[in-house]
Amino acid sequence: MVIREIMQTLAGVYEVTPVTGSAFFLRCEYLDVTDPEKIRAGAELTDEETADVLNAALVYSAEYAAMTYLARAEHCRASLLLKLQKKEIEKNACNRALDYLEGVGYLDDERFAGAWLRTRSIDHAEGRIRLAAELAQRGVDRGAAARALDEFFEEHDQMDICRRAYRKALIGSRSEDKIRASLARKGFSMKEIDAVIKENGD
Repeated sequence: MVIREIMQTLAGVYEVTPVTGSAFFLRCEYLDVTDPEKIRAGAELTDEETADVLNAALVYSAEYAAMTYLARAEHCRASLLLKLQKKEIEKNACNRALDYLEGVGYLDDERFAGAWLRTRSIDHAEGRIRLAAELAQRGVDRGAAARALDEFFEEHDQMDICRRAYRKALIGSRSEDKIRASLARKGFSMKEIDAVIKENGD
């Protein structure tokens, strides 16, 4: 490959126009074997350097697509990887781009989990067990989910949430067994369920 023109568009990102073929973008951080100083107008790259540059461009395209999704809403890594693969972007390129985005703080499973928990709590009264399962189902990293749950339950009393769920379960005059089953499905422990039922004299 012979480079006809190169122009910096963002910090570390360049638009490269080869003598033959279409222009493309790359982030120098994604180069493995090519000296970034060699990416300049008039440079003639070896086959190995050309492959490296084109791979860096592929990784940058994954990064760009990921940032498009992140600009709209928080995502966890697993859901973002699935979306990128649906665009038929090669998995290794996706993972490398996501590693970079995690490294610079644009992608964060714990932050996603915290935002999801806050939104979820508006309309749902659920216990830690159910919430942990929901986060796992969404592919959130287990450690990140646990930290987000710890923070959430520091700010929200789980017994108060269980009481709220109990009041909802009372609608329709259910039996105690059905109320217990409903609260268990919502992720509350038997200890919490027993305590709330006892408080209400049932």
